[in-house]
Order: sequence, then C-alpha cells, then structure tokens
Amino acid sequence: MGEVAERVIVCGDPGRTKMVAEFLGEPKLVNENRGLLTFTGKYKDVKVTVSTTGMGTPSAAIVMEELAALGAKYVIRVGTTGGIGKDVELGDIIVPTSAVPLDGASRAYMKKGGKTVADEEIVRMLVKNLEGSRYHVGPVCTSDTFYLEEEEDASYWASRGVLSFEMECSVIFAIGSLRGYRAAAVLTVTGKIFGKGDRVIDDVKTIRGVERSIKAALETLNLIK
Repeated sequence: MGEVAERVIVCGDPGRTKMVAEFLGEPKLVNENRGLLTFTGKYKDVKVTVSTTGMGTPSAAIVMEELAALGAKYVIRVGTTGGIGKDVELGDIIVPTSAVPLDGASRAYMKKGGKTVADEEIVRMLVKNLEGSRYHVGPVCTSDTFYLEEEEDASYWASRGVLSFEMECSVIFAIGSLRGYRAAAVLTVTGKIFGKGDRVIDDVKTIRGVERSIKAALETLNLIK
C-alpha cells in the first residue's frame, strides 16, 4: 500500500470504495493489488483514506493489520448488513456497539486479548451525524457465511438484542483494540433474513442509506480528535 491517512474508511466492496472516493477532493489511487482498491484524498480540512477489505474476516484482518502498520488511527467501516431485529427495515442504518464473533479470525485475535467492541465516542458521533435518518444502535453478529444463516439462527440472536448479520466488524474492532486504532461502523440494511424477498436488494432505499452512511462517516472523521 502507498500513503495512508490517520483517518480511514473501509469497505468490503471495491465498488463502494470508489463511491466513497467520489466524496473526496483529489483522490489518489495508492493501492490496487489483488483488487483491494485504496484511495487517499481530502474531505473538508482533513486527509482521509478509503480502503477495500474484501469479503469476510480473513481478508479484512490482512488489510486492517497493514492499515494499522501504516498509521491508521481512526477507522470506520461503511458497509451493508442483513437485518434480523424486529423493527429493522430495508434501507435502515445500523451503528454497531459490538459484534458477536461467529467467525474464526476474530476468535483467533480474541485469544490475544482482542475486544470486539466499537469505540464509544465514534459511535456517538456517528449517531449525531445520522440525525434525520432512520437508524438503530446495538450489537450485530459477524459471520463467516452469507447464505447459511437461517430463520432459527436469526430468531435466537434477535431475541438477545442483535440487530443484524454482517461479515467484517468483529475482526476490525478486535484488531483495533490490539493495534491502537479506534474503530466503529455504519451499516445499511440491504436485506432481511426474516420474511420473503431477496437477501440483497439494491433499491432506492438502500442506495440512499449507503450515501447517508458515507456522509456520516466522513463528517465524523472530519471532527474527531
């Protein structure tokens, strides 16, 4: 990787990485190895990097270790998630407070003392920057699988207050607690495990949710100290 800012947004999807880069002034491509696109530019008064983690915690762990080594201090994951909470609807935004580690990589980091908890101050700032949007704050589950979650599993975790399933947050949080960067996430609900319909729906509601999430993340990184 090339030049990396202290303030970083990470996305699983390289297409979303490009989308975030469009919000930056003079974005410069600093990495494209293995399709893990990374751009560095400016948002208002601060330098910001947006980097692709790929799908799942093993890929995300590699990228996060490298970003930490290159000086990342504040990291916000901007991504998507499958809703399971009772009141969670398509297009809603979720700000995780923690991530239940159902994956292997996070548990490996937890053996070293990693904590799968989001930074409280960044969570508060994200929520403030989401005023006027429909959002939820609470725990999510990080899973290794995309298509194997069943309604029985969703019911179990929903009954314990979990809002959604996704694939990267727990390892991003865990590595941050070990390597010294502060991490949080802002996720758009693009599908629901309960009920009928496609697991991923790319409609107007979800696109707007992603755009609001990007703006909230950038405003938070602009203000955090």
